[in-house]
Amino acid sequence: MIDLNNPKYFLNREWSWLEFNNRVLYEACEESNPLLERLKFISIVTRNLEEFFMVRVAAINKQNDLETGGSSADGLSPAEQLVGIMKRVRAFYKRLYEEFDERILPELRGVGVNIVTEPSDFTKYQDYLKHVFQTKIQKVLTPLSVGPTHPFPRLNSGRLYIAAGLKRGDKIPESIEVTDLSFVEVPSSALGRYIKIENEETYFPLESIIKLFVGELYNGYTVEWTSIIRLSRDTDFNVETDAASDLLMRIEEKVKTMHLRDVVKFEYEKGLPETRLKELVERFDVVGDAVFEINGLFDLGSCMDIYMTSSRNDLKEAQIKPLYPAEFQSKDIFEVIGEKDVLLFHPYQAYDPVVEMIDKAAEDPDVLAIKLTLYRTSSKSAILKGLIKAAVNGKYVTILDELKARGDEERNISAARALEDAGAHVIYGIANLKTHTKALLIVRKERSGIRRYCHLATGNYNETTAKLYSDFSLFTSDELIGEDISQLFNLLTGFSLPNKWNHVAVAPIDMREKFLSLIRRETANAKNRMNARIIAKLNTLLDKEIVQALYEASMAGVKINLIIRGGCALKPGLKGLSENITIHSIIGRFLEHARVYYFYNGGDEEYFLSSADWMMRNLSRRVELLFPIKAKDGRALLSKVLEIQFNDTANSWELNSEGVYTLRTDKKVRDSFKEIEDFIGKKEEKARREMEKKMEFKPIRNPEKGL
Repeated sequence: MIDLNNPKYFLNREWSWLEFNNRVLYEACEESNPLLERLKFISIVTRNLEEFFMVRVAAINKQNDLETGGSSADGLSPAEQLVGIMKRVRAFYKRLYEEFDERILPELRGVGVNIVTEPSDFTKYQDYLKHVFQTKIQKVLTPLSVGPTHPFPRLNSGRLYIAAGLKRGDKIPESIEVTDLSFVEVPSSALGRYIKIENEETYFPLESIIKLFVGELYNGYTVEWTSIIRLSRDTDFNVETDAASDLLMRIEEKVKTMHLRDVVKFEYEKGLPETRLKELVERFDVVGDAVFEINGLFDLGSCMDIYMTSSRNDLKEAQIKPLYPAEFQSKDIFEVIGEKDVLLFHPYQAYDPVVEMIDKAAEDPDVLAIKLTLYRTSSKSAILKGLIKAAVNGKYVTILDELKARGDEERNISAARALEDAGAHVIYGIANLKTHTKALLIVRKERSGIRRYCHLATGNYNETTAKLYSDFSLFTSDELIGEDISQLFNLLTGFSLPNKWNHVAVAPIDMREKFLSLIRRETANAKNRMNARIIAKLNTLLDKEIVQALYEASMAGVKINLIIRGGCALKPGLKGLSENITIHSIIGRFLEHARVYYFYNGGDEEYFLSSADWMMRNLSRRVELLFPIKAKDGRALLSKVLEIQFNDTANSWELNSEGVYTLRTDKKVRDSFKEIEDFIGKKEEKARREMEKKMEFKPIRNPEKGL
């Protein structure tokens, strides 16, 4: 009898995530990728690592402080995990900076894109940089010196600071308070991270310019040394709530006091005097061993600014042109959805119909109500503008604005206030749960009566990430699904439990049980010598109960094929346990964000989409939605996308039982991103031709329209 609680059957969550980031770094090292795409991946892995420290390392630090901190699924204590994390991160930094300094920077310089790190380049532009410093930069700088009446400053998380060692000059009177240590915040948010030379692809890091002329901030002193430093603080906070609490105010308080939270990572520039390093580490009370020397450009995450700014499109991937769906080109959007379900795959298909559905509802006199869950939105959101317009026009607009969406708290607070000012009813989530589901409900008065139109998705209502993340969108007027989504919003706004769900499952109410029942049904079918199969595409698989159920299914003979982009706790290919399980990870052109679940069900196949991964937090600590894809066209689309992705040999990695990922290779290179683009293109062209044959195709929208 196999003990499925045995730690040897689980991969470590943290090691698995760090392996994922190494796979992303591989894309930066891959010479076949265009140079600026490699720079983009350098930015992505750096930002990924920053979030890992602020969330996961912060959480493990807290566990380590508890006498009963417990252990991970693979049996490691918090202290053991922290040691392993730091060892792996140091190796990661070494590989990251070797790639950036020794290959990407010189290669970019060779084709005319210069991210300046060489002293000779500063000399060449000395006069220009001094002018920029004196006319633009210096005016927004504020030295923060340490002295008897100036306490040691609490520096903000994620920002760059220049620490300066000062020596008092003879001209400073004895009566004037003096200092030997000062800090200057690099004002990247105000001026941008880089100063670009006009008509050139030459970029000067802002902090390097400030260092060059920092002496002008300290008249009367000699600057003996300077060093760039950067702190990363714990962002893994919970908001305590009670019946009388104001969640909006609580979140605002948390955001405003982020500079008071624990320092989970401290980075300093090579050359910082040893005595000062020791003093700073003690003063900032850096938790554990998370101190890293940087010998190069700080905050490589900012390289995304250069990628976005650069006009060198020859050094980037050719941009995909999202195709506007043929179904929506010749008819009113509500008429189309009223006739059939429509499933789209972004960014291959345009996100415009989502925005247009809200805009149309805002203007349509027959629309009575609009309800939407808002988790992460874009800075200049057309969706937000449409919702505000609807509220101003007298529609009953209800928004579940999840203020606890990590990293987007301030943006969501701003959105909440704008919606409230317009007259919308805004709910700030449910106490102790994050609302992560993505759902839109529009209630419309028609001749036949009141009708509900829904948009359900795997991705956020965010037009920006819809260009970068691959996600599915379902448009439906199915009455039973509409009833389910109405009950979901009643739960969110009125704490009203559903009588029963018709087709959906909702976490934390019954989604875990739904998944387990689907897996166990396949297990029972396999035991009865029936064909049984499970296919899933998701971001992360960490939930212990789900892993154990998959092991049981595999032992019964269920064929299980998984595409898991990031962390994974399950060990595939173990004899007698998981021989029937394969796990792939696709890393490449777009962020694979969709969650797709397939169950063979004795031949009566079932497809589901969801906002949820197989993680404890998704199934037990968040409001999530699982919904079926019932229409033939939608199921065919999901089947084809999964088929293409499982055959990928250009961007796909395979996981073995030891937790090691190997890049899949084949004589015939199959790039799933390109194949899906081609497939969607042919699909749209076929749909357009069929509509023309039926004389239904009289475009009311520009068929060339994209995002």
